[in-house]
Amino acid sequence: MRKTDSKLRRGFTTGVCAAAGAKAAARSIFMGLKGLPRGRKARVPVTLPNGAMLEIPVRLIEVRGNRAVATVVKDAGDDPDVTNGAEFVTEVLFLRENRQRAHVSVRGGEGVGVVTRPGLKVPVGRPAINPVPRSMISMAIREAAREAGIRPSVVVTVSVPRGKELAKKTMNGRLGIVGGISILGTTGIVEPMSLAAFTNSISCGVDVALAAGLDEVVFSTGRSSERVVERALKLPEVAYVLTGDHMGYALRDAGGRKGLRRAIVAGQFGKFTKLAAGHFETHCSDSSVEFGFLAGLCKELGADAGLIKGVEEANTAMEVFFMLREAGLGTVLERVCSLARANSMRAAGGRLEVRCVLVGYDNDVACVSG
Repeated sequence: MRKTDSKLRRGFTTGVCAAAGAKAAARSIFMGLKGLPRGRKARVPVTLPNGAMLEIPVRLIEVRGNRAVATVVKDAGDDPDVTNGAEFVTEVLFLRENRQRAHVSVRGGEGVGVVTRPGLKVPVGRPAINPVPRSMISMAIREAAREAGIRPSVVVTVSVPRGKELAKKTMNGRLGIVGGISILGTTGIVEPMSLAAFTNSISCGVDVALAAGLDEVVFSTGRSSERVVERALKLPEVAYVLTGDHMGYALRDAGGRKGLRRAIVAGQFGKFTKLAAGHFETHCSDSSVEFGFLAGLCKELGADAGLIKGVEEANTAMEVFFMLREAGLGTVLERVCSLARANSMRAAGGRLEVRCVLVGYDNDVACVSG
């Protein structure tokens, strides 16, 4: 796909893969039914939700009587997407020709997950094919039917041969999607480095927690922190939502949720120093540990000149953490935790009760605020 102004290449979503495969397979069947040349094109046009058309390459089309199978390879552009390069195999089974209108049934095959928890856009027990991709698949079939001049009744089955393996690299298990990946996408386009899939998983995690009847969630910056608070809090599994470097997004999103009363923010000292300084996108490329900020807190809370200098010249937040512990300056850790809580409440728009849990580097709770 074409490059953006930032020179990064856009890609297309898993939903587009399924729709393209459905159209390519349907075309081959329908043209054959009408005695027309099948014309197994290497590319098919897919209609996006905004009405634009996108040409998608098709690797393989196989026709066997009243069914056809098309394979499309996912191209995520320059986005770090775990499904990039994966094969999406879409089978179209022709049942009959209708008098009135086309009828399309969409199913999930091998490697497409099944929803087992309420709160998502797809009902429990159904394949994890979101509404927009499902609509795109139906549109693709109807477009192919119009080209051939028929009104078919068909069953479309979407499979991802490596889906179960790929799902282990996603948050699907936490959301209650088992057995494979989700077929996603609201625009059809993957914007490079947008990390939309990650932020979407955060929102879905909150949806699932609310649907389970919870009024509080636990936002953790990493799995190590999460494991510590899991042992300490003993809340249901669906209460825990990994935010990675997107705590700001998580809190802004949670702040607008009806029925959500409290967010518990958990993380280690490096991430918490960033939150305490007001930086909520905590990836190292977006913000760094502010050793000057920490040195200022140390001075304010009575540290000696040697320790202050040591903090200013430290290489890592972990190094500072242990310096403070050895010097008996737990008050600095408490201040960092308190500031992280105050900033988190502001990030949530003042609409949530927030509790912050600073996790130590020995799998312990170092400090709690709120």
